[in-house]
Amino acid sequence: MPHPDLVKYGLASGAALLALVTAAPAAACSDLPNICAAQAQHHQQMIDIAATSPQGEEDPRYEEPPADPMRDRMTVATGMVALMQESVNNMVKRAELMKNPLYTRYENGGWDFFQDHAEPAPGEYCAAFYWKKDGFVRLSGPGGDYDGALLTFWSDDIPRPDTVRKLQVTLTQSDGSPPQTVEALNYHLAGDAYGAIALTVPSVDALLDNMLDSHGFDVSIKGKSVAKVDWTGGLAARDRLKKCVAKRARK
Repeated sequence: MPHPDLVKYGLASGAALLALVTAAPAAACSDLPNICAAQAQHHQQMIDIAATSPQGEEDPRYEEPPADPMRDRMTVATGMVALMQESVNNMVKRAELMKNPLYTRYENGGWDFFQDHAEPAPGEYCAAFYWKKDGFVRLSGPGGDYDGALLTFWSDDIPRPDTVRKLQVTLTQSDGSPPQTVEALNYHLAGDAYGAIALTVPSVDALLDNMLDSHGFDVSIKGKSVAKVDWTGGLAARDRLKKCVAKRARK
């Protein structure tokens, strides 16, 4: 499996971040990649192209699908999780997996920094993706006509709807602040292993200004936990995201 460059930094969100999550995330579907149903349709088209081009890259009709930075990273992460689950009762297989460089990432966690778009303009779609064992979260900034930011979780327990939908989720933080129920976007892209829940933040500045060095989140639906993640090293991650976002042309 091809493995993209994994840059190991930490990321954390502060207590104030919870209060920044808005109750009307529908606007996020206007432009951000990997959110709208149109993007899911695009992925399905790419799958169809691959299935109907038997001669592969040598076929002059073949057109290389555009890059999807987020999908590349999720494929690596979920693939490693699946392999670790399969090796639970096979100590020889697990011992071999522990020699894989990805095992360190799986066990200790780490961050990727990238622009989540095939052809991003400077400073647009800046993203930080954290992965540790079965915990996945991404912080992403503005792009195109959308000026807000997103906090997105993935897990095997998150529902996989056929189309993007809004639903109520409860977000609990490790700092002891009261849990808060907010409206979120729930979606699933064709071919992805997990469903996703995205929470909107009014602006990327609000997101960055409220990041702490370490923090944990628990996302639940109707009292059932569907995603948990704890992260560290948020100040370094904040600085990386600030550098990326600063390149965006102000509108």
